[in-house]
Amino acid sequence: MRGRSLWSARSRSRRTSGPPLSKAWLKGEADADSLALKPLEFYAENGIDFRPGVRAVQLKRSDRVVVLSDGSTLNYDVLILATGARAFALPIPGADLAGIMALRTAADAEQLKAAIGPGKTLAVVGGGYIGLEVAASGRALGAEVVVLEREARLLARVACNALSDFFRSYHEARGVRFELGCSVVGFEGTDGRVSGVKLADGRVLPCDAAVVGVGAAPNDELAAEAGLATARGVVVDLDARTSDPNIFAIGDVAHRPMPIYDRMFRMESVPNALEQAKQAASAITGRPRPAGECPWQWSDQYDLKLQIAGYPFDADEIVLRGDPATAKFAVFHLKGNQLQAVEAINAPPEFMMGKQLILSRKAVDKARLADPSISMKEVAA
Repeated sequence: MRGRSLWSARSRSRRTSGPPLSKAWLKGEADADSLALKPLEFYAENGIDFRPGVRAVQLKRSDRVVVLSDGSTLNYDVLILATGARAFALPIPGADLAGIMALRTAADAEQLKAAIGPGKTLAVVGGGYIGLEVAASGRALGAEVVVLEREARLLARVACNALSDFFRSYHEARGVRFELGCSVVGFEGTDGRVSGVKLADGRVLPCDAAVVGVGAAPNDELAAEAGLATARGVVVDLDARTSDPNIFAIGDVAHRPMPIYDRMFRMESVPNALEQAKQAASAITGRPRPAGECPWQWSDQYDLKLQIAGYPFDADEIVLRGDPATAKFAVFHLKGNQLQAVEAINAPPEFMMGKQLILSRKAVDKARLADPSISMKEVAA
């Protein structure tokens, strides 16, 4: 924006993601103030015009104008799109019943927290990380929990078999029930509120609330309508710049280069959003491009801290370090002798050194990597 910065929210709800909502908020360990990016007074003190509840509805690139939902317009010299992603909705009967929710905003988490507890049953549609985090929090709040997954195993799109088996066993030992390889074809309700989940085999599983966590789609419509290049997100370069040199895109909405893997990819993680924010800020202010980072993310479930570095693109071998029975181990994904990704359960050294090895592209000795008696510092040396 010319002469100032403007922050515009695309919805009225404060948005965050991952463990802060699916764990801390649900369990009462966090509130809106603790999860806010900055206190409200920060914006005025730093010359930022923060307009919650106001959406950008049109980009007029030829005039460098943004049209807002309240009818006003703003001129810009440089524009950043940080419109995020939205949860996929299931196009099935009953999906609009009360008590069926996604988990993308603090309002979603508050609604879910009010709906579950002792004597209640929570159905979770989707066995990914968000679904498992919600399941763990549901059990912590005393609810019965059933997770419904269409694939034959949990985390089928994002984790290896060893990790899937570990999480299934860990959750089952804490009372979570799983229905794998099943298709949800509808929801049933009583007086307008969900009372059950209908499966393709004809069964109806009773529930008091349901969370749908089956992925997210980028909010790239504004960019596409303005003629910016899109491909499962807004296409950007290593400076987070779009096909319009005056417009940048960062975070969940951006389809960005991944030099480590020689490909483009859209990432949904807090570290990715922070990295791209630095890229865009450096390009806008004429500073050197920040050093590239290894992509990473995390998931908190019960007393487990899962830390993931990299992506297992083109991996042809898996190396296990440690014993899953101890709930302290790591799974390494290799392409030849190069590390592509690591999934570390309660294993910070494996995660940290794994990040370094992924970024450096150094050759790895697989036998040493698999041997827990050799420190990760020695393996990475």
